[in-house]
Amino acid sequence: PKLIILLRHGESEANADNTLWRTKPDNIINLTEKGIQQAKEAGLRIENLFQSYDDDDNNINRVQIHVSPFERTLQTTWAARPFFKHRVVETLLESRIREQEFGNFSKRDSTALREEQKRVGRFWYRFATGESGADVYDRIKSWWRESILTVNERPGYDSVDAIVVITHSLSMRFVLMQLFNWSPTTFHSVWDTGLCDMYVL
Repeated sequence: PKLIILLRHGESEANADNTLWRTKPDNIINLTEKGIQQAKEAGLRIENLFQSYDDDDNNINRVQIHVSPFERTLQTTWAARPFFKHRVVETLLESRIREQEFGNFSKRDSTALREEQKRVGRFWYRFATGESGADVYDRIKSWWRESILTVNERPGYDSVDAIVVITHSLSMRFVLMQLFNWSPTTFHSVWDTGLCDMYVL
């Protein structure tokens, strides 16, 4: 593809109230009204980027979307996609790009857990009933190799010009980690992107 865009979801209920992780499962946390507006603005930015290619031989006519199956990423997709839907040929739910599992009812806001995580390292630390960063890295790497690197080699499918990935900040960083061969130390030096910020590859 000519372009791969990594987009973080908009503001969620738990971004606005970080105690919500304790009582509501991570996968059903919704966007706020502000988050929906952020997603619409991101959709317009994406369409403007695609339009910048439309005056030459690099037209972006066929776009594939990969989206994490969490509510906040699905809602981001529904709000952003209308701005460039005339280009979209396929939308795929991809569980391998979901958020890191911090535990069934997360205590990710716990000061004690965060201090312990700092001592161990964010890449290596495993949350109880959850995943380590290394687990997430492995599934992101599997998805990238099987679904992104080979996207235009699928028998019976036309090639795509661009891919939009709507996911979570940590997942975005793991894409960069495997793409640029970052060490865990380098990964630890990189922090969250802003809500509805995007990386263009």
